[in-house]
Amino acid sequence: MSFREILSMIVVLAVVSGVCGGGLAVVKMQTAEQIEYQKIKNIKEPALKAILSGYDNDPVTDRIKLVTGKDKKGKDVETTVFYAKKGGKVIAVAFEAYGGGFEGNVGIMMAVKIPDEVLDGIAATTHSETPSVGGVALNSPDFMGQFKGKSVSDNFALSSGGGAINGYSGATVSSEAATKAVTSGMEIFKKFKSEILG
Repeated sequence: MSFREILSMIVVLAVVSGVCGGGLAVVKMQTAEQIEYQKIKNIKEPALKAILSGYDNDPVTDRIKLVTGKDKKGKDVETTVFYAKKGGKVIAVAFEAYGGGFEGNVGIMMAVKIPDEVLDGIAATTHSETPSVGGVALNSPDFMGQFKGKSVSDNFALSSGGGAINGYSGATVSSEAATKAVTSGMEIFKKFKSEILG
């Protein structure tokens, strides 16, 4: 095989690779929004429906993203805020925050009533807790219901640490993860309130 034939093959291979790579990049860009929407519909919407009430819009569609911090690598951390409206007026906002659990982060979706600024409810979205222990706590109406009606300024720590929340018996780490997530969420709400409420 001559040098010219080898060079020709290299050029053809480079062109084919470039076209394929470019095609994949275009497909990714065009489907990214739909993929995000499906993740929200399948993972976050059930939690939104559990904690929001009295709205006449689609909170999954009525949402914004805010940069609310940086991760350990210095990359932006975004929080998606969902709006519940009635007659075009915002009656609640919902967003997700995280707290470290026994097996990893616990995601908690929380709704804040507007203008009262009290929690309307919380629901677990994602977790890797043991199903028969932490999973039970994160699905317990008795445990999760303690947050409803509390002001965004309340102390959401466990009562054993001076807070207002009683831990779920036998699932202290998972209970604490939920309280940490809510505390983190309330800090986000207070810090970015003007951007959230516009």
